[in-house]
Amino acid sequence: MPVICINGADIYYESFGGDRDSRRPILLIHGSTIDGRTDWGEIAPQLAKQYKVIVPDCRGHGRSNNPNMSYSFRELAGDASAFIRALGYDRAHVIGHSNGGNVALLVLMEHAEVVQSCTLQAANAYVSRFLIEREPGIFDPDRVAREAPEWMEEMIRLHSGIHGWEYWRDLLQMTVKEIISEPNYTAEDLSRATRPTLVIMGAQDSVNAPDRHAQFIACHVPNAECWIPENTGHNVHKERPVEWIARVVDFIDRCDG
Repeated sequence: MPVICINGADIYYESFGGDRDSRRPILLIHGSTIDGRTDWGEIAPQLAKQYKVIVPDCRGHGRSNNPNMSYSFRELAGDASAFIRALGYDRAHVIGHSNGGNVALLVLMEHAEVVQSCTLQAANAYVSRFLIEREPGIFDPDRVAREAPEWMEEMIRLHSGIHGWEYWRDLLQMTVKEIISEPNYTAEDLSRATRPTLVIMGAQDSVNAPDRHAQFIACHVPNAECWIPENTGHNVHKERPVEWIARVVDFIDRCDG
């Protein structure tokens, strides 16, 4: 079980496939409250047929510790940048899903030097009123225990080994505090992005589609590509895995030179 110290945190990660000549690796960043294997366990081996794939547990998730007891997109983006360098790579194809997509967006905007390409799935560049009104209720620990016990049990299973049985409550509270505060990129900010970017969002994504977050990002990041499949929700890579892999690999192949 490989663990590497990044910015004071012990980061657990899994890798798939071997280094492929001059091809940069793929870094997969998972969403909040889960871990790398839960989000990417079915996708990583498929991508590894053509690329080296690295799947860390973000700090405070799974088997990575949380010495600062924090959840910050900026901190996680700094971890991702340092992680790429610590493994000996100059750049990586960075892919993030959900709040992991927000982390990937910050890597793109704040650490472009380590980005070969960036794929943002179910990400948002700014905090909309809809998110501020919706998310605190969704992430309320008492509501989760009462109405979504399977989510609570998943968090306990994934995180209790390192963080303790009640950590899931802290994780929910830290997470919602961040997602109703960050990120806050304007159209002008996004126009300064310099790396090839693919934006993905399910047309029926209940979190991101109402405010057209994917369209906003794709409209303002220079030359960004956008895929919004119909009849698809928040987890495009799980709902449409074959098509997802084909589109993402095609995009990465074109950006790898």
